[in-house]
Amino acid sequence: MQIIISHDVDHLYPSDHILRDLIFPKLWVRSFIQLCKRQISFSSFWYRLISIFDKRLNRIPEIIAFDKAHGVKSTFFFGMDNILGLSYKKEKTKSWIKYVLDSGFDAGVHGIEIKDIEKMKQEYSDFKDISGLSSFGIRTHYVRYDDNTFNKMEKIGYLFDTSEFNKKAIGLKEPYKVGTMWEFPLHIMDGYIIHNNLEHAKQKTIVALREAEKKQLPYFTFLFHDYMFNGKTYPIDKTFYEWFVTYCTENNYPFISYRDALKVLNHAE
Repeated sequence: MQIIISHDVDHLYPSDHILRDLIFPKLWVRSFIQLCKRQISFSSFWYRLISIFDKRLNRIPEIIAFDKAHGVKSTFFFGMDNILGLSYKKEKTKSWIKYVLDSGFDAGVHGIEIKDIEKMKQEYSDFKDISGLSSFGIRTHYVRYDDNTFNKMEKIGYLFDTSEFNKKAIGLKEPYKVGTMWEFPLHIMDGYIIHNNLEHAKQKTIVALREAEKKQLPYFTFLFHDYMFNGKTYPIDKTFYEWFVTYCTENNYPFISYRDALKVLNHAE
């Protein structure tokens, strides 16, 4: 079984959110509650308060350096439109997509629209123009989709999608085809497993990995948001990601990218 890791780029700069959404007020209120419950330290709470003054929110360079050092072939998904706290303008992604590609990693669309096929086509076209890539995959923001979303993605021309996700329990499904497009069900997402409880997250992940291996799944998909790779603001989350990569390495789970997995799947047909 091989491990596929990806990163959704939800935030670029603090200025993208000021007067545009409630990301920071919600973060402060949520963090205060977590502090009162002793789920986070005062240090983390303080750094979250002042994160509005950070030079940038994304941690793309930091997580790329870590992934590269550990042989992780991760994929970064960038938004081409705005909704639900994803507020940066698509034009701002150009330099970051170039940074990702020049670093030897892959990039795709962090999809916003899930119903209107014309708006979905526009996101595809915008990413194609900005990235210079002729083919790429997608995952929707907040893993949103309906019964027709995947079929529309396939018609638009996406190589793969990795949005199917069970938000109530860890679902373990293998890749399947929607027309000519491969769907890679997502198995673990950081926000649905950590909950400021590192040891609990570790144990649930180990159980999921073992169950996936018993089911003889070819790939195990794991999502970690890059902005959380910040030891001051999100120390538990960063530690969890570092632990996961180390655990996979020590237990002989090799890393593979979505693109490389596609080559294997298409060759096997």
